[in-house]
Amino acid sequence: MKRRKKKRTTLPPRYKMNGRIFVLLTCFVFCFVFLIGRVAYIQAVHGVEYKTVIANRLTNGETDIEAQRGAIVDRNNKTLATSVLAYNIVLSPKDVLTLSEEKRLEIYKELSPVVGKTVDELKKIVDVNPTSGYKVLAKNIDTEVGEELRGLGGVSLVETYIRKYSKETLVAQLLGFFNKDGVGQYGIEQQYEEYLAGVPGRTFSQYQDSKIVTRETQEGKAGATVKLTIDEVIQQYVETIMRKYIAQYGAINASATIMNPNTGEIYAMYSYPEFDPNHYNDLSKQLGQSVWDNLSGEKQYEKMNAAWINRSIQYTYEPGSTMKPIFVAAALEEGVIDGTETYNCPGSIAVADRNINCWKTSGHSLETLEDVLANSCNVGMIEISKKMDSEKILDYMKRFGFGEKTEVNLPGDNAGLLHNKLGPVEKATYSMGQGMTVTPLQLVKAFSAVINGGYLIEPYVVSEITGNNHTTLYEHKRRVLRQVISSETSKKVATYLKKVVDSGTGNAAAVSGYDVGGKTGTAQKIGRVNGDYVLSFIGSVPYNNPQVVGLITLDNIPEGTGAPANAFREMMENILPYLEIELSETAQKDEVKTSSVPNVSNQDIYTAINTLFDDKLDYEIVGVGNTVTSQYPKAGEIATKGVKIKLYTEARDAKNVVAVPNIMGMTIEEAQKVLDGKFVLQGSEKGKITSQIPRGGTKIEKDSQVIVKTTE
Repeated sequence: MKRRKKKRTTLPPRYKMNGRIFVLLTCFVFCFVFLIGRVAYIQAVHGVEYKTVIANRLTNGETDIEAQRGAIVDRNNKTLATSVLAYNIVLSPKDVLTLSEEKRLEIYKELSPVVGKTVDELKKIVDVNPTSGYKVLAKNIDTEVGEELRGLGGVSLVETYIRKYSKETLVAQLLGFFNKDGVGQYGIEQQYEEYLAGVPGRTFSQYQDSKIVTRETQEGKAGATVKLTIDEVIQQYVETIMRKYIAQYGAINASATIMNPNTGEIYAMYSYPEFDPNHYNDLSKQLGQSVWDNLSGEKQYEKMNAAWINRSIQYTYEPGSTMKPIFVAAALEEGVIDGTETYNCPGSIAVADRNINCWKTSGHSLETLEDVLANSCNVGMIEISKKMDSEKILDYMKRFGFGEKTEVNLPGDNAGLLHNKLGPVEKATYSMGQGMTVTPLQLVKAFSAVINGGYLIEPYVVSEITGNNHTTLYEHKRRVLRQVISSETSKKVATYLKKVVDSGTGNAAAVSGYDVGGKTGTAQKIGRVNGDYVLSFIGSVPYNNPQVVGLITLDNIPEGTGAPANAFREMMENILPYLEIELSETAQKDEVKTSSVPNVSNQDIYTAINTLFDDKLDYEIVGVGNTVTSQYPKAGEIATKGVKIKLYTEARDAKNVVAVPNIMGMTIEEAQKVLDGKFVLQGSEKGKITSQIPRGGTKIEKDSQVIVKTTE
């Protein structure tokens, strides 16, 4: 019997596939309906809100508006650094392309000389970026030049600021600079960035009432003004005189610091090598273009780094004999000497296992303590050091501020180096200013304590910071750190320092009409290479009531020139009258009175000089230009023998100032060639020139007169 086949109960494959498609289609329809419903819900409930958010995101082309950086001014509110308005030139290629080809060519031609690009280069920028609305063509364009482009199709002027240092290299290391990244670097610019930077503004878009798009601007807040203790006039005196001696003796580094020893106000701070903060990364002007161009990138950076350093606070060196008055003050205060002792200098002295020579190897013979300082005798100083404990020596060094920062509130303030313990040799070398390192400002700070009654004063360079509405944000007050020595000790050492200048090693620093106290220094640099010295002079005026203290350092110049002391004298001959510091009583008695000083202020230099000559008085021009703005001594005061009347001058246009050549001894014809048409020569045409007004070297405005007298 045959078995019957069972019927198949599974569906064919095609029916399975159709079922799956149906399921997927059903899911798709369901999802689609759900999404439609969800969109409808969002549109109905959150439509306005989401439209606004999306519109804001699409239209929110937020742009920062640069804040005007605060100014830096000197003690008399003369501007040293400021930010001036300028323009960035921006091109919109998509807008330019809507114009006719003829109009586009006109735009390219007008833009070309301003942005420094050729017509073809500008055309390429537009063609390559047809959808762009913002291409910066040039930055920091002078406003007068930029304004000529206003209204030019497709061109916009975006306000920015350029940092300007109006006095170029003047007090550059103290100011620092504003770098290409828009941040203050070095000096005041770095230390007071928080105050100077200001708060940027912004321009942004807003979507309002679902339909209206507006462009809004929030104005920025300008930075604060930082007022320094620096006096621009004193700084100019210092820099001019320092450059003279640097050039004359070939110094490789140098510094000068002028301070009020009673308040700590720093009037001038000079450092060499120099740089111009307007072009902080280019020393071609200082070194010469060819020299600069031939330096490798690494060498250029080394040169720049050396120029940026503020040597008054960052450079450390062994102070040499300028340390001696400080050491003597410590010994007197400690009571190991009283000033009545005598010292015998045979030219050398035994210390531990060695002999240490005096700079005068033949010896100074018998000396008083006053003589030891006046002669800068090493042997006498070592004899004093033997009477002091090493711990006491270090304690006094620290009390005078060595081994710690000056707290002048500038970046790079160096603490110098002191030993933790002194042996017999170290005690001896400390008394001569060797074996320790200090910064120039540390030494000025300590020396001031020696001569101001014994008070260690905190030095400072920023006196005040004011906001835009003239609110005072910061004000510095005189700060006495501690009294290191008694007023009696201070007076005694100040008297000794006067003898150093009157009849000792510092006689080149003597200033006519004033009582000066000071000390010379010759410090062999670390490495002890023969002839490699830092020469210096530190002094104060008047010695018995000091109003000004100054330190001059010149690195690697010949010994025996007296250059630092001479530089100090020349500076003080200008600074003391400018500060109206009176002549000493003894000096007034010694001088012969001449006559009452006439009033020559607000006159041209020719009238002023002739007026002085009529009264048999001499003159000295201070400043540049043809107009006398003030004078010293003042009108009505008694002029004394040897004192020149200082005429402070200004120019109408400082860019038009030229130095008058020295044409003394020349014929008129020879002088005309030397003057080269820059000045108008007035005087007899025969003979040789025996006098000229103004004197050679005076800086007056071009095309001014030079009046001469001749003799046949």
